[in-house]
Amino acid sequence: MERIRDFEHRIMRGSASEVVPVTGGFAVLSHQFPNSYEHNCLVVDAPLDPALLMGEADRVLGGAGLHHRAIELEMEGLEPSWLAEFQACGYEVHPTLTMVLRRPARRSASAPVERVSYEELKPVVEAGSRRALPDATELSIRQLVERRTATKRACEVTHHAVRGPDGFVARCDLYRVAPIAQVESVETEPEWRSRGYATAVVLDAVELAQKSGCDLIFLIADADDWPQQLYRRLGFERVGGGYTLQHGPDLGRAGRSSPKTSNS
Repeated sequence: MERIRDFEHRIMRGSASEVVPVTGGFAVLSHQFPNSYEHNCLVVDAPLDPALLMGEADRVLGGAGLHHRAIELEMEGLEPSWLAEFQACGYEVHPTLTMVLRRPARRSASAPVERVSYEELKPVVEAGSRRALPDATELSIRQLVERRTATKRACEVTHHAVRGPDGFVARCDLYRVAPIAQVESVETEPEWRSRGYATAVVLDAVELAQKSGCDLIFLIADADDWPQQLYRRLGFERVGGGYTLQHGPDLGRAGRSSPKTSNS
């Protein structure tokens, strides 16, 4: 988990326009993508007093003129009463799992996978953002589509996709800073789910990571959703967890900081 946290911090800091110290951790700000919760959030590794932590979010994110609040808690097993204080103030609480590739997959790919440019993927990313956030503004949608350019400043990013008759029907990203890699943004279009396409793109990303010399491959999954079961069948095992706390407009998978792996 220490190596994973270091990797995540490197990506977050490298993607940011500004890094601000906060009590218990740090905050990242992206002046280019202010509507992206992923790129404008606090990262904290201590169970501070909820009022203090929310105050820090107001100070940094509110001080930057942002309308949302996002906090990544790098700890697990927190008391429900502690989390309830955030919920009472309008925060959504999303527990997450960190899963590491430990063994060979019990499934095989059922479809050919292409490694494509992000320009090719933009139409399906935009469609997914609109589906997840039907009330989002055009500005928010545009930022959610374009924000991956910030991530590419911090690491090598590749895009793995299954092509259908009318465009891409499944995809995932792979972030690499050797010898560590992270599988991200696993998505399958609703009408194409349950056909093994998520399995195919994840396995292709894992293959590239391994061939690139990565000895630690991980992903972050929603602790309350079913895709974690798929990732276990693909050889991933839980090694830790955390929480994402968010409050504000445009809440949904497309805007959330984590988990990125979803809709498999």
